Amino acid sequence: MNGGGARKRKGKGKQMLGSDAVLFYADNPIYFVEDVIRAKPDEKQRDILRSLRDYPMTSVRSGHGIGKSAVEAWSVIWYMCTRPFPKIPCTAPTEHQLMDVLWAEISKWMRNNPALRDDLIWTKEKLYMQGHPEEWFAVPRTATNPEALQGFHAEHVLYIIDEASGVSDKVFEPVLGAMTGEDAKLLMMGNPTRLAGFFYDSHHRNREQYSAIHVDGRDSQHVSRTFVQKIIDMFGEDSDVFRVRVAGQFPKSTPDSLIAMEWCEEAANLQVYAPGGQIDIGVDVARYGDDSSALYPLIDKKQSLPYELYHHNRTTEIAGYVVIMIKQFAMDYPEAAIRVKVDCDGLGVGVYDNLYDQRDQIIDAIWYDRCRRAEINPEDGNQWNECQNVPKLDLEIIECHFGGSGGKVDDNDPVEYSNSTGLMWGKVRKYLQEGKLQLPDDDTLVSQLCNRRYSVNKDGKLELERKESMKKRGLASPDIADALALALYEPNNEWTVNW
Repeated sequence: MNGGGARKRKGKGKQMLGSDAVLFYADNPIYFVEDVIRAKPDEKQRDILRSLRDYPMTSVRSGHGIGKSAVEAWSVIWYMCTRPFPKIPCTAPTEHQLMDVLWAEISKWMRNNPALRDDLIWTKEKLYMQGHPEEWFAVPRTATNPEALQGFHAEHVLYIIDEASGVSDKVFEPVLGAMTGEDAKLLMMGNPTRLAGFFYDSHHRNREQYSAIHVDGRDSQHVSRTFVQKIIDMFGEDSDVFRVRVAGQFPKSTPDSLIAMEWCEEAANLQVYAPGGQIDIGVDVARYGDDSSALYPLIDKKQSLPYELYHHNRTTEIAGYVVIMIKQFAMDYPEAAIRVKVDCDGLGVGVYDNLYDQRDQIIDAIWYDRCRRAEINPEDGNQWNECQNVPKLDLEIIECHFGGSGGKVDDNDPVEYSNSTGLMWGKVRKYLQEGKLQLPDDDTLVSQLCNRRYSVNKDGKLELERKESMKKRGLASPDIADALALALYEPNNEWTVNW
């Protein structure tokens, strides 16, 4: 940049950065913000700037009004002034958030020191270095287009994601592909509004890959006590509104969510006694696309066992995986009856038919294995009587339909569901609410359970959100949760589909 020599932290006039100063400020974003931009970051903002300097990927969840936009604007200007030929794509869920908030914030801080405008040119479409509009720039890109963040390859690249919780996963995908350079950086910030997605995962299952920062609004000097008290008075300190807008915590449930996150959290810590009288295996079948086939086993409809996921497999292969699971549990729990519930609305019909045709063979094969484990040879006529004391597996293969008729989970439940999908999920809801079901500490499963919404139709019946609608919101198909719902399916109640 123009003029000036080595920067010593004094004399904050119009003088811009020389080469020595660039080197100094490249590793000192806080000093840059104070000296060049002439701002005064608080301690929480300083933590974010340090993280941006020290780590390739920083994810910040926070309450409302902690100065997120200021930090993002400072970061853009700092990176522009201390790296040669950088590319800085900036995005947000809506044009208003991007242009009226973040992009306008950059312009505001540029005006704070007129010397910045000697070298940096701000327009509504681009911020660029004088003489290098195509090589040295920052640009706003609204996150409504999946291709918004594609094509930004450079040695020095900084991605700014504002209100990251509302950005679709498809927009994030190219970011990881571009994070290969030594100085590639990602800064995403936002209120934690959604229990799924790239931003949620950065604070949960993928948190080891990030410098994950939490800023409680009550700890920020920018958030007034009046605002905090207003939220408490209106919604309560235990509300999701308080958690998201003040505490900077993810909500316990999404608006109109069927299942509350707090129930899932409690279920992960639940201690249950399950002797193993029955094993229920829910089988949700997929074949192509992003969906997965899921196998979810439960002991006595109380305790979760490890689920299995399979991608792009033929129905015969899925049936084979189910057989392996049946044999494993039959040997581990010799007293247990096994009930396999298969979703037959679509490709699952093939899996059901395959398993139903194999049922007798499976029972015989397990009986032979049990005899051998007891050191009895079924083919030895002299040991035949002993073999008769070895119990045969009680195995049922049950056809299930998500599109069946609705009703109530039980007579004591006031909620009436419009179809069997709602009834199955309603059973999960009731078990979790009443503390009857143990779940694994699994972010993917919790996200699937807590993000499915419901509505009430004109007949007063509850309708569960369709998978197509969930995908439009940027969510994955709830395959694991569906398999869990199938495992809790009760074939003899009033909403069984007859076949």
